[in-house]
Amino acid sequence: MSNKILGILNLYDSPSLGGLTKNRTLGSTSFLGRFALMDFALSNFTNSDIDEINVLVKDNFRSVAKHAGTLKSWVNNTKIGRQNILINEKGIRDPKYNSDLNALRENDWILYEVDVDYVVIAPAHILTSIDFREVIDFHIKNEADVTIVYKHIKDADTTFLTSNVLTLDENVIVDYVQNKGKSAEANVSLRTYVVSKEAFIKWLRHRDYRDATSLRMLLETIISEQEEKVLGYEYTGYARCIDSLEHFVEYSFEFLDVKVADEVFRSDWPIYTLSRNTPPTLYGPKANVKNSFIANGAKVNGKVDSSIISRYVEVEEGASVKNSVILTEVVIKKGVKVENAVIDKYATIENDVIGKEDEHIYVPQGKKVR
Repeated sequence: MSNKILGILNLYDSPSLGGLTKNRTLGSTSFLGRFALMDFALSNFTNSDIDEINVLVKDNFRSVAKHAGTLKSWVNNTKIGRQNILINEKGIRDPKYNSDLNALRENDWILYEVDVDYVVIAPAHILTSIDFREVIDFHIKNEADVTIVYKHIKDADTTFLTSNVLTLDENVIVDYVQNKGKSAEANVSLRTYVVSKEAFIKWLRHRDYRDATSLRMLLETIISEQEEKVLGYEYTGYARCIDSLEHFVEYSFEFLDVKVADEVFRSDWPIYTLSRNTPPTLYGPKANVKNSFIANGAKVNGKVDSSIISRYVEVEEGASVKNSVILTEVVIKKGVKVENAVIDKYATIENDVIGKEDEHIYVPQGKKVR
């Protein structure tokens, strides 16, 4: 890619998953036992040859810093690439000003210190394997002011309810409104945008847009005024919106299907994460595992069926885990049955935890179930 691109991971866009995101951002939430959700968007930046990467953090800064560290896991060019974690200090002191748009205004130095041509903004809660190079080429070829990536879906009445629905005239977006689930078939925004550096600076500083309190509101205003050329780029690959605990569980289990996993974990599109020097999984003589993800460092001497087991989890002899997501360093004690549950890290399960197939029970971080 000849143009210089600035990537921004927008964690302000992240919905709440209840207790699971109480003490962490959705972006730093564990996924598939060894990744964080933000790894997928960051890897899309890296695989698209974007080395200027910034993470825009609203709250729970510690959890992001703990996982992301220096961000070097996602930068190919460690010599000239730059990585930053950005916060809005004014917004932290006064939460009503803690929006993604104000955070970008407070951190606009990233647009001046680096000689970039275009800015790409993406969320953490929408999982894709998008090649931003194709979107940028489309944006440049069509001389757009801003390009919004969308996907045509047939279940918009139950998914992507935190996104906007696009109405297009050919490639031009003529309407951009909140998805209220009124129609199953719709073009939904993937909350991913490409904009030129000059236009982006103008929008951040222009007095006509000072009333906008979020990036979404800014785009809605720009589109409604129809004074800028706003185009839609259709993405046809894998895309899921994690906007609830049940969607988190559902889409985790989707990856147990090899066809789905192969669609995202491609040989030419690696998903990078923070590496840890952990031992391989230890399977005891009584282990019985099928159709599951088992992370390195786990110890299994019981039964695991259709579940996600994270690092350093212990499933003791006679214990049974089914249709569940178990986060880091959980201990499932001897003879205990866990079904249809999400067990947060550091919990100790000494008694049965059984939820419903369509309503997984959540066990908070560090809790002892006796």
